[in-house]
Amino acid sequence: MIDYRERPVDPNALRDTAESDENDSGQSGTVVKEKVRCGDETCKCVSGDAADMHGPYQYRYYREDGTMTSEYLGKPS
Repeated sequence: MIDYRERPVDPNALRDTAESDENDSGQSGTVVKEKVRCGDETCKCVSGDAADMHGPYQYRYYREDGTMTSEYLGKPS
């Protein structure tokens, strides 16, 4: 199971939703576009419907000391 989860993913297989990324610090990860909820209970995003949620925003997910970590990258250009 661990080998399966840590295997490299071909970025071409996920072209619409993710791409490989390596920043200047040498950290690698996966960049993902996500729609998110803002946390305001009076906002329409509380419905969970993708049409009502905010974004998409880009996040980079990577492992750091064995823990999955995310980094906000901003709105896609």
